[in-house]
Amino acid sequence: MSEVRASDLLAVFELDSEAGVQAKNALRAGADAEVWSRHVPASTLRGILQRRLRTLQRRGKPVVGAEECLASLAERGEQGLRVAYVDDRQRAGRYFRLYLDPHPLKVIGCIGVDIVSPEDDPVGESI
Repeated sequence: MSEVRASDLLAVFELDSEAGVQAKNALRAGADAEVWSRHVPASTLRGILQRRLRTLQRRGKPVVGAEECLASLAERGEQGLRVAYVDDRQRAGRYFRLYLDPHPLKVIGCIGVDIVSPEDDPVGESI
């Protein structure tokens, strides 16, 4: 599946965590979403997420879903995952980072971040 639409994400979104529910609601409300086609090992994504969470914590930015997401990534070891985002900031919502199992496509992890200033924006960072 090379191109994934918001409706496709909703169909494979099985998380019932706080971050997952908020991201699904954002998708239903029309928030921007994008899924990257590149597969990245879950262990690499977990390391990147841990560093980002430390930075966000130092800056005092609220994050939802971090513990559940880190645990889910740890369970998958070296499995290749896809990364997506849901950007609900236009509605004064959060920026959500989603992690997807590509076979079969399903959301296995999600975090939500309150981003106000450009230096906190994870869109500019790779993966």
